[in-house]
Amino acid sequence: MLSKGITAGTSGNTTSANGFGRESQINIQNKGKLNNGMDYAAGFSIEHDGGQSSTADSFNENTYINFIAGNTTLHVGQDHIQNGDRTLANFVGLIAEDLTNFTGNNVAGDIFLASVGSNPADAYGFGIIQNVPNIGTLSALYVPSMTSAQSGNDDQGYDSADESAYEFGFVGSLGVKGLSAHAFYNENDKADSATTTNRDIKGTNLGVSYNFGALTAGYNYKKTEFTTANTETKQNEFGLAYAVSPNLTVAANYTKAEKTPSSSTPVDAKSKSIAVGYNLGPVALTAQAAKLEDFDGISGTDADVLYLRASTKF
Repeated sequence: MLSKGITAGTSGNTTSANGFGRESQINIQNKGKLNNGMDYAAGFSIEHDGGQSSTADSFNENTYINFIAGNTTLHVGQDHIQNGDRTLANFVGLIAEDLTNFTGNNVAGDIFLASVGSNPADAYGFGIIQNVPNIGTLSALYVPSMTSAQSGNDDQGYDSADESAYEFGFVGSLGVKGLSAHAFYNENDKADSATTTNRDIKGTNLGVSYNFGALTAGYNYKKTEFTTANTETKQNEFGLAYAVSPNLTVAANYTKAEKTPSSSTPVDAKSKSIAVGYNLGPVALTAQAAKLEDFDGISGTDADVLYLRASTKF
């Protein structure tokens, strides 16, 4: 990612940051029949990002055992079940939240949302997935604790501010050709000892897109709410994509996030981007240019971002 012309808040300081990153992931999985006649699927991923230093984190992704009976799946694991960390309004390139993941002098954190609420799928738990043919997939997930630290090989009990969480979700077409939709809602209870701003988190993610042939349009609404602190972030995302050819796609995105209350003079964070994606078969290329305005909720914190990516799967 290359970032140019970062204006840091009301200070007016202008800096720049250039960087190079990479992400590598190996998926290990298997599936087959159980001796009771049910199907099963199981797996885990080994992931390493450029700045990742913990070995435990490398194995803490996409871990699951699924028991499958027809259209019903019983799920145990982490980071595998369908969840609210998604959008239907960004078709090529990075979402607004990822566009601010750079480092540099006087660069503050953003208020854009990727996932919503506490994103329970990030923790270990169990759930059920029900496929409704021609309509979509329903899911319910429960996690005993949002604490993701690993204290041992077997029994893992925690006494922390993070308590249980759950999420209900839907992903599907609702039987309409060209339509994609999703709806997710989650809640995370917090212990009484938790700080006021970290208690009782709720998340909502609603998205819809429609394909008109070469043109695809999408809208996504996200909200994270801290109920006991009476603060929330609402985000609206709009996206368009046009398939110039089977291998070339151009896309545009507009994202607006509002955090209340954010400061004595709160402002909305905005992201405008255009992107081009080209498919070379085993390798995909992406180029994206974005303009971020007040991305940390403070007037004057702006950035111009140029992002280039090459990716492959094998």
